[in-house]
Amino acid sequence: MENRLSSLLEKYWEGETTLEEEREIKNLLQNAKGFEEEKKFFLGIAGVSTIQANEFELKNKIKKPTFHWLKIAALFIIFLTAGSVIYRYQVKKAEREAFEQVMQAFNLIQTNMQKGTESLGAMEEMRHLNTTQEIFNIKEERQ
Repeated sequence: MENRLSSLLEKYWEGETTLEEEREIKNLLQNAKGFEEEKKFFLGIAGVSTIQANEFELKNKIKKPTFHWLKIAALFIIFLTAGSVIYRYQVKKAEREAFEQVMQAFNLIQTNMQKGTESLGAMEEMRHLNTTQEIFNIKEERQ
C-alpha cells in the first residue's frame, strides 16, 4: 500500500495522474501512516473545495499609489504650464512698454528737431546775402 501511494505521489507531482488516481491517493492517505505533509496538502485542497464563493468578501483596501502620484504629477504640470504662460505674458508686456517708451522718445526728438529747423528758417532767408556788409548795407571803400 505504501509503495502504491509513493508511486502515485511521484506521478502526481510530475502531473501525470488521472482523476481516479488522485481519488485513490486521497483514500490511501486517509488510511496510511506517515506522509504528514501530503495529508495536510490533500486535506487542504479538500477544505478549499468546500468553501462557498459567497463566504469571501473581497474588499479593495489596497489603494493604488500610482493614482495618487498621477494626481500630483498632473497638478505639477498644470502649475508649470500656467507659470510659463504668465511669464511669457509678462515678458511681452514689458517689451510692449519698452517699445512705447522708445516711440515716445522718438516723437519728442522729432518735435524738438522741428522747432530747431523752424528757428533756422530765418537764417535760410539770410543765406542769399554773401557777407555781413550786405546785411547791414555797409559799403567799404576800396583802396
